[in-house]
Amino acid sequence: LALARLETYENARRVLNQAREAVPTEPAIWLTAAKLEEARGNGADLVDRIVSKAVQSLASYQVVIDRESWLKEAEAAEHASAPLTCGAVVRHTVGLGVEDEDRRRTWLDDAEACE
Repeated sequence: LALARLETYENARRVLNQAREAVPTEPAIWLTAAKLEEARGNGADLVDRIVSKAVQSLASYQVVIDRESWLKEAEAAEHASAPLTCGAVVRHTVGLGVEDEDRRRTWLDDAEACE
C-alpha cells in the first residue's frame, strides 16, 4: 500500500489490483483504491462501486468486519480528505448487524455520538 502512494496513478492502480488479487481479504486495499480514484477526480459513482464491491467481496471470503469498524474507516477517510469514500463506506455498511426495527434508534444514537 505504501508503494501505491508513491507511484503514478496508473502504476498505483496496477499495484492495488495486484495487492487485491494477492490478499483479497484486506479491506485497506479496497479503501485505498477508492481514495485513489477520488483523488484522481473520478467521481462518486466509481468510488461507490469500489466500496460496494469491497463489502461484497470481503463477505464472500467470510471476512467479518463489524459496523463499528467500518464506521471508523469512514471517519478516517473523512479526516484524510476523502468525503466520497467516507460517504460510500457509510452507505454500504451503516445497516450491517442492525435489525430493521432498531435502525432508527441506532442511527439516531450514531448521529448524537458524532456531535
